[in-house]
Amino acid sequence: MGKFHIDSIQEWDDFEHDGQTYSLKHLDAHEVVYQRGSQVFRFVVTYSLHCFTKDETSEYAIETFYEDGRESRQIDLERYEASKNLPRLINALSNQKAVVFETSEEKFFTINRLNSFTGKVEPYKIAFTLYKERRLRCLHVLTAFFARTGEGSEQNPVVKKGKNIFSVASALERKEKRLSAAIKEVRNQKK
Repeated sequence: MGKFHIDSIQEWDDFEHDGQTYSLKHLDAHEVVYQRGSQVFRFVVTYSLHCFTKDETSEYAIETFYEDGRESRQIDLERYEASKNLPRLINALSNQKAVVFETSEEKFFTINRLNSFTGKVEPYKIAFTLYKERRLRCLHVLTAFFARTGEGSEQNPVVKKGKNIFSVASALERKEKRLSAAIKEVRNQKK
């Protein structure tokens, strides 16, 4: 089950491509603490395979497939390379002027960062969900990618008002949102 008693993958196995081993240890479950004054929120952070995989339409997808307990997808080297910064970006949510936007299914933020594959600074979109499981507050990163289309891309910047991570975390406390069938992506334990 892992270090934390939750139903998400907590340790990702390495994968191989062209004789090279690629580590996914940077996406292992970890804790993050967001603190502002007397407000303290501790979360267990887990990641989805969508952070380093995509479908075959990506120009950076390779022939190597990776699966969790729910699905199998192709490794995307652009997403994989960008995923190395995810723990740092999640940890810094309370320190930066990050604005979290919400839809009915997810919360997300974008940050402009250098894409090592294109050599350009591009919007990087990180979508996540918050929930409670076995008395633990959990933050599960649903996906992370360079947003070239859709909300958050250069052509379609987010225009709605956002919140900081403390407002979003406080709402979780008020709602007491539990892990439900609606958050199927977090139930990704390998069988």
